[in-house]
Amino acid sequence: MQYFDKNGNEIKAGMYITLGDGSVPELVYDTVDAYGNPDLGVNASNEAYLERNPFASREYYSLSNFDMREVEICDQEETFGQTM
Repeated sequence: MQYFDKNGNEIKAGMYITLGDGSVPELVYDTVDAYGNPDLGVNASNEAYLERNPFASREYYSLSNFDMREVEICDQEETFGQTM
């Protein structure tokens, strides 16, 4: 599935996006939907939980869950320049 940000730019795995809700930029992952079709998503897993549970699988939110009119691709340099 193809996704485009609010500026009409195609979103691809490995890019960083902001979701328009003021949250920190998210890395985009190659994923699959419930039917095994290629999809894109962002991390839905709690990192601390994954560290404590090595057999747990990372989960993703499909980009189809978000209002793409608010999603924007951002610069990787901008992403790492932010403080948490």
